[in-house]
Amino acid sequence: MGSRYGKSKLITKSDNKSIKLTTSIKGSIGEYQEVINFLRKGYYVAKAVDPQCPFDLVVVDKKGKIVLLDVKSNTYRKKIKKPHYSKKIGRGRTELQKKLNIKLLMIDHESQ
Repeated sequence: MGSRYGKSKLITKSDNKSIKLTTSIKGSIGEYQEVINFLRKGYYVAKAVDPQCPFDLVVVDKKGKIVLLDVKSNTYRKKIKKPHYSKKIGRGRTELQKKLNIKLLMIDHESQ
């Protein structure tokens, strides 16, 4: 996880005041939204406490199937310099995440 003093990306309204949220806080909000989503669907969920952990969530279904997830927010290019570039910036798993069979869970704050 990065510094909480990084770039501001999301603006929200709270008590009629605009609040700029850092990308780190925006990521934390996304992780907890996914925790809530899985809990509502009846899964058991645990959150990693080590900031260097290669996964964010451990999700277990009622039959005991365990899935390790790294929650990532979709990011988009502001300007597309070449016509073949996608506006959405692609994300990939690290070698360790591949070895441990960690899945990426991409979330999109723009559609929420």
